[in-house]
Amino acid sequence: MTTLTTLATDMRANRIVAGVRIPHPVSNPTVAPDKEIEVRTAIVERALEVLTETVEGPTVFAVDHAGAH
Repeated sequence: MTTLTTLATDMRANRIVAGVRIPHPVSNPTVAPDKEIEVRTAIVERALEVLTETVEGPTVFAVDHAGAH
């Protein structure tokens, strides 16, 4: 999980889950606490899902964390 997906791709990471922001890759402290939990849960669940997917080289996986920004 990272917000620096280009760097992760350059480093040849196989599975890259896009985070929210550089200082808070798996959260957004500017949103309401219940929404922040939803954002964190969505990112972590997606990260666990991609572990089961077959990839050929670096692959960036997006997460639907609407309202996170």
